[in-house]
Amino acid sequence: MQAMKMMRKIFAVGLAVLAAAACRPSGGKDLVTETLNYEDSTAHADLSIKVELPVAGQGAAADRIRASLVEVMDGQLSHIGAYEEDRLFPAFEGDGSKTESLVTYYRDKALEAFGRMSQEDYDERVASIEENDGLTEDQRKETLEEMPGWEYEFSLLKSRETRKYVVFLSQDYVYLAGAHGGITGRGGLTFDKKEGALVDKMLDPACLDAIQPLLRKGIAQFFSEGGMEISQEELDNYLLLETGVVPFPGWTPYPGEDGLVFTYQQYEIAAYAAGMPEFTVPYADILPYLTPEAKALLDLE
Repeated sequence: MQAMKMMRKIFAVGLAVLAAAACRPSGGKDLVTETLNYEDSTAHADLSIKVELPVAGQGAAADRIRASLVEVMDGQLSHIGAYEEDRLFPAFEGDGSKTESLVTYYRDKALEAFGRMSQEDYDERVASIEENDGLTEDQRKETLEEMPGWEYEFSLLKSRETRKYVVFLSQDYVYLAGAHGGITGRGGLTFDKKEGALVDKMLDPACLDAIQPLLRKGIAQFFSEGGMEISQEELDNYLLLETGVVPFPGWTPYPGEDGLVFTYQQYEIAAYAAGMPEFTVPYADILPYLTPEAKALLDLE
């Protein structure tokens, strides 16, 4: 998985519908998908939407996958900067088979809400700066001129497809003018193409202790690829673990070309500066710990 590139002041308006069929490594029928790209900005906010959905009407399984992905899009875009229980706008109630109308709705609603909230935040920050008696006029002017805006980049794209399953990657970048931005989203979403069901149990829940060596090896490899050679003895000094046990990641691991991909979010097991520890455990190593459902889906029985 490539690290998400931070969006920098993109001032463009567009909506392109592209027919797309991603490459897959094995035989079988691919899902036909539509990819929509949108970028726009308000006075103090930038919004980017990149979403790929199966074209409606390809069959019951494909339609179920599409519906699940729409739920992900709805959940993410209707909660930008909001608490989990609060929605910024209602869910789309039109013809869900019309991809352009569907995404246009979320585009318009998200941009309006994001723009409104960023303007409110900007006004509050301006008032606070203007009332700050500890600043000189030059400092006040410089602070106002350099005040950052908000940014949100929504991304939901197909990353891998075989004859039995398809993986969509949900990763968003959000920056609300604080110290730094962060990655949100749902991570890798693996769907059974026969039934259209989301496979959210790849690993046997009872295997956490047994796979500790694999998790620690993967994390150490992640750090080494970043230029830090860390021994297993030193690893705990770089991790934020209350009990010393590396937990399962919050994002469900998903199948890659060479093995199961594990991704830990920022702050999940390490400091923000460490980024998002990600590594692949080869199928031969992870096989004993997969659920029966995962083994069947991955042809590893």
